[in-house]
Amino acid sequence: MIDDKKLYKDFLNGSIEAFETLVIEYKDNLIYFISRYTGGDLSTAEDIAQDVFAYVYVYKEKYDFNYSFKTYIFTLGKNKAIDFMRKHSRLSFNSYDEELEKSSDYKTIEDKIVDDEEKKLVFDSYKKLKPEYQRALYLYVFEELSYKEISRVMGKSLPQIKILIHRARNFMRTFNGRGGQEYEE
Repeated sequence: MIDDKKLYKDFLNGSIEAFETLVIEYKDNLIYFISRYTGGDLSTAEDIAQDVFAYVYVYKEKYDFNYSFKTYIFTLGKNKAIDFMRKHSRLSFNSYDEELEKSSDYKTIEDKIVDDEEKKLVFDSYKKLKPEYQRALYLYVFEELSYKEISRVMGKSLPQIKILIHRARNFMRTFNGRGGQEYEE
């Protein structure tokens, strides 16, 4: 595992290689995270992620070493994605990324069928979540951010994040038993 803060200090001292290492380490996950704001539009998410890294490169002194680099770029990514969505409201905030279902290798056709059915159930319940529940759950499960880091990225209090993730998990757990209803508070 790379030491983000050491790499960032090297970058501050002029190492372009350190910056490139950080970009390579985080660009794919950042693009996927941003795509949850752009309605699954990966091309737009890539553009926004590139803008995030350009911002970091130009304004390198703005990074606060009290937070992880990952938290910093995900916060920037969220803010830039929201700004983009406000300017280009024609895009949907809650689109389903079908590429997720297509990206895996299978040993047998039976394995593929079972895996596809299981994934479909999970994705069906996930896409029924409110967008902010999707984002919080994504950051927690896939990006393995702490509640505190998620709180910073999403601009919400720690108790609000705990509630969001708790509600998202409960909905995911009970979705199939409730006949596939939309989540209602």
